[in-house]
Amino acid sequence: MRHWDFLIEGRMLDVKAAQDNRKGFLTAIHRHFGQNLKVGIGYNFTDFNDDLTDLNYDAKGWFLNIVGKI
Repeated sequence: MRHWDFLIEGRMLDVKAAQDNRKGFLTAIHRHFGQNLKVGIGYNFTDFNDDLTDLNYDAKGWFLNIVGKI
């Protein structure tokens, strides 16, 4: 279990100019490979993402996450 991370993230988007408010969450699981790399897969249950300029609200779905450090 020490090589695995599990993530649950609550999210909220509040766009006052558009009078729009959205809430949801995402979840992911990551596997560590050594001390400098982890690879994960997750699912975004919200319809928005981290790109706040993208307001077409079609971001729901699976994602792959690769994190490395030097």
